[in-house]
Amino acid sequence: MTVKERVKALFAKETYLRGDGSLDTKKLFKRTLVLMLFIFSLYFIGFQFYRRLGWDQNAVVQQFIADFGVMGVALYVFIVDLFVLPLSVDLMWPFVMGWHPLLAIVVMGTASVAGAFCAYLFGRLVGLIPIFKRWVLKQSGTHTEQIITKYGIWAIVISGLTPLPFSTICTVAGIVKLKVHHVLLSSLIRYVRMAIYYLIFAGLIVIG
Repeated sequence: MTVKERVKALFAKETYLRGDGSLDTKKLFKRTLVLMLFIFSLYFIGFQFYRRLGWDQNAVVQQFIADFGVMGVALYVFIVDLFVLPLSVDLMWPFVMGWHPLLAIVVMGTASVAGAFCAYLFGRLVGLIPIFKRWVLKQSGTHTEQIITKYGIWAIVISGLTPLPFSTICTVAGIVKLKVHHVLLSSLIRYVRMAIYYLIFAGLIVIG
């Protein structure tokens, strides 16, 4: 197996499922740690590069972050958790580590919850149109519907903390008509996720 194939297999959503459709929690947990370590490594390398270029002392960069930071970060996180995109909310961590911890967690958590809930509402709308419903379910893969069917709102909780596709699962949750208040409540796990990741990037938690 080539390196490319190994990486693809590592994060392929289908491989999180056993033959009976249940989640392989051991594999999911291991891959969550691997992904966190990978993101942390990228952040560390990027931060060192950022400092070597002197951008941390650059008045223009600092002014840009001060002027557009909160709005820009919130918009990015909202879009990533609303649409199914090959992006991660974790790309924003380098821009928020200078903020007060509570501000970073609240901004990213709130934007994520808002994006997820809008994805759910979009799913409810799509569910009313059979042709679009079939297309979205086909694009999301049978594994996503299996996870929602088997775990219900816990699928949202699990995906909110792990590499499972959060926005996709929230959209499918809307299509299969999970209860609104259950979805909204379970999506609050994103605040916990943001707090954990903030502590990791702040160096207060050591993985491994």
